[in-house]
Amino acid sequence: MFKLIYKVLFFCCALTTITSCDLELQEDYDYKSSVADPHVYMSAWDYFQTRKDLFSELIEAIEYTELKDYYTQTDNKYTFLALTNTALENYRSNVFPGMASIKDCDKETVKKMLLYHIVDGEYSSYGQLQIEPMFVLTMLPGEEGLMTMLVYKEPWQQVVGQIVVNQYGSNGHSPSRRAKTSNILPTNGVIHVFDDYCYYVK
Repeated sequence: MFKLIYKVLFFCCALTTITSCDLELQEDYDYKSSVADPHVYMSAWDYFQTRKDLFSELIEAIEYTELKDYYTQTDNKYTFLALTNTALENYRSNVFPGMASIKDCDKETVKKMLLYHIVDGEYSSYGQLQIEPMFVLTMLPGEEGLMTMLVYKEPWQQVVGQIVVNQYGSNGHSPSRRAKTSNILPTNGVIHVFDDYCYYVK
């Protein structure tokens, strides 16, 4: 009985919706094409402040390790691999299990991890990166700082323009990571957003 009542009500609602629309069919319109501007017209640090829903733990980690100058300066261009709260939660649970805050973790270890996520120079999909893995220079010195980057450019792929760090087999046994969001352009470089942290494995 209830099923019959629901069917009748649904039919009446659908009929009312269809017959109550008196708008004329639009025959044509002037299409104005546009491209989204990737520039955010602020430093990487200021951009993180606008997205505390994503980067609150990254902000805390940067302040804790005293690396803020990299993100605020405008003399040099860097590629910032920005770690979301999810990425830093993964980092804490894997490297410092049981720690509830990034400030409870060893400061020097966290600093090295963040330095690995700052690349010297601008590397975006807009001409600087290749479709084959290329080595880039991170701010972490020595072998621990080895990193490769590439960009997907095949037009038939949904991931075109997406940045990949340490593609499988390109940098020892380092885990491959794909950017969640790519090519955000602050005034001091490029930002690529990751939901997991990157690291080098020999």
